Amino acid sequence: MSRVWSTNDWDPLEEIVLGTAQGLTPPPVDESVRHFFEPPADAHLEQVPADTLKRVVEEAEEDFHDLEELLGQAGVTVRRPEPLRPNQEFATPGWQSVAMHALMPRDCLLVVGDTVIEAPMAMRARYFETMPFRRLLGEYFDDGATWLSAPKPELDASTYVYEPGRSVVAENEPLFDGANVLRCGRDVFFNVSNTGNRKGAEWLRRALGPEYRVHEMSICSDHVGTTLHILRPGLLLANSARLGEDSIPEPLRRWKTIWVDEPEDDGYAFTWPRASVWIGMNILALGPDRVIVPDNQTRVMRQLEAAGIEPVPARFRHGRTFGGGFHCCSLDTRRTGELGDYL
Repeated sequence: MSRVWSTNDWDPLEEIVLGTAQGLTPPPVDESVRHFFEPPADAHLEQVPADTLKRVVEEAEEDFHDLEELLGQAGVTVRRPEPLRPNQEFATPGWQSVAMHALMPRDCLLVVGDTVIEAPMAMRARYFETMPFRRLLGEYFDDGATWLSAPKPELDASTYVYEPGRSVVAENEPLFDGANVLRCGRDVFFNVSNTGNRKGAEWLRRALGPEYRVHEMSICSDHVGTTLHILRPGLLLANSARLGEDSIPEPLRRWKTIWVDEPEDDGYAFTWPRASVWIGMNILALGPDRVIVPDNQTRVMRQLEAAGIEPVPARFRHGRTFGGGFHCCSLDTRRTGELGDYL
C-alpha cells in the first residue's frame, strides 16, 4: 500500500509535510503577483530590509519548530522540504522571475487518495515551487504513491484577466493551485478564481477519473482555506464576510455551519500584507474533534469549543506577512479512513 492516503481534511492525521521559510524571497511585483495579491499601487517600490527579512524567517522557523513538536506529541510524522536558496532566479522563453519560497506545500501540491499532483500554478514566482519537495515526492512514489504533474503553463500576459469586481485567469490552459480544492471523500470542490480556471477543473476531473466527482464553485477570489473548511461530515466552518447560506456550495447547504466573525489581526512585517485577517481561520485538523488554531484567535476557539471541537492553540506570527496559515503551510499526506461518500 502507498504511504500516501488522504481524501479529506478531518480524518485522524498520521503524516504531514510542513513548509519552510528558509530562502523566502519577495519577488518583483510583475503582472502575476499583482493579479494574485491585488497589492497597493506602489507595491513595486517595496524594499524589505535585510534585517526584517532575517527576523521573519527566523521567527517563522521557530513557529514551525513548535508546530513540529506539537504534531509529534500527537503521534504525527512530520516531513520537511529541502531548504530553498535565497534569490534564486529563473526564466522561461517568455518571462523571468525569482523563486518566492517553499512555505506552502498546500498550494503547489494536491493529495487526493494515494495520488500527489504537482499543480499548474498561475503565479510566475511559484513556477518551480515543487522542486524543494521533489526528494519527498520521490520517496512517496517509491513507496507506491501515484505522482502526477499537470501540464506546465506558459503564463503569458493574456493569462491575467480583470473583470468588474474581480480578477480571473483565462481559459488558455489548465491552471489551479492545490489550495483551490476542498476535499470531501469522493466529492472534490474546485474554486474557479484568480488561481484556478474551468480548464483546470476539467483536467483534474479527467486525471482523477470516475471514482471522484469534481464540482466547480466560485466562493472567493483565490484559495478556499480562509473562506470554507469542512470540519467533519455535517459541520462547516465558514467566513461570514464572504459567504451566506445561499453561497455555500449546494451539496453542503444542509450541513450545520459555524459562521466566523472577523478574526484577530496579528499584523504583518513587510510594507503590505500578503493575506487578509481571515488567515486567522486557516486551521489544521488533527482529527474530527481536534484542530490546530493560531493562539491569538480566541473567538474562533470559543466557537469551535461550543461545537464540541477541541482547539489546540499554536503560535504563528507571520501568516499575513507571507500569506499563509497552518493549512496553507502544510500538506497532509496520510490520514486514516477510507474513501467515503458523504453527500
